[in-house]
Amino acid sequence: MDKGMYAEAIEYELLTQAIYRDILAREGVSTANVQHNVSIVGRSGVEHQVDVYWEFKQAGITHRVLIECKNYASNLTLEKARNFFAVVHDIGNCIGIMVTKTGYQSGAATFCKHYGLALKLLRKPTEEDWEGRIKEIHINMIPRVPVSSETHPIICNLYLRPDSEEQDVRLKNANRQNPELVRANPSMRFLGKDGLPITEELRWWIPRQLNVLEREDGGPYKQLVKLTDHYISENLGNGIELIQVIGVVIDYYVETLPSHQVVIDATETVSAILKDFVSGEWEHVRAT
Repeated sequence: MDKGMYAEAIEYELLTQAIYRDILAREGVSTANVQHNVSIVGRSGVEHQVDVYWEFKQAGITHRVLIECKNYASNLTLEKARNFFAVVHDIGNCIGIMVTKTGYQSGAATFCKHYGLALKLLRKPTEEDWEGRIKEIHINMIPRVPVSSETHPIICNLYLRPDSEEQDVRLKNANRQNPELVRANPSMRFLGKDGLPITEELRWWIPRQLNVLEREDGGPYKQLVKLTDHYISENLGNGIELIQVIGVVIDYYVETLPSHQVVIDATETVSAILKDFVSGEWEHVRAT
């Protein structure tokens, strides 16, 4: 075997290892250590090389699995099946799985079925594999967004709750001097009780609060968003202090943008499938 073929064979074995590691994790078998290229001495005293191997205990019983990987471009022969069965039989008390890319000759399949060797296909999906399955998803996207322009700006007014009569007096005085105090600016972020930011900047936060999908194009629309434990920091004359925000009222317009189509092609995202040779059922999909 030349270096290129050897490298491809090792890569195929590592892919098999990764696939079964994913399957066992999905099934909750966290104690299984899926190993690659393991040497195991059989009952005869002969040492055998196993491409992929794992074992785990369940209900006091040890389960051992041996996998033979054949990165072949042609169907696996009866001779290869017999050779692997000899390894499984010599090691004993284990389950044998053969994995290949193309398929199995009829004699090999009959032999493995009789002796309980599982036959799997691990390869990139073909057109035949996609029959009866969703191959492409076409999504027509019609974006409906809040307008933010000079003629139709998004306006967000704050409803503030002072924590004392003293703060209420200072807040009213500050608001008389600066009416913009109760109007949010795009770079503002709401704070928590500790004075640390708990939201992103309002330029990004506000659009997420608006029910634009329920609105027709145009406006103006008004939406109330109630808040709890949200604060802003302002200097009301005695230095920077926190003021609670109990809600915001947002005035906005809505616009529908030109539609566009997104095509999700599963053939471009699936790098490999694990398929049972006998039943033809997919057992695992590996994404790129």
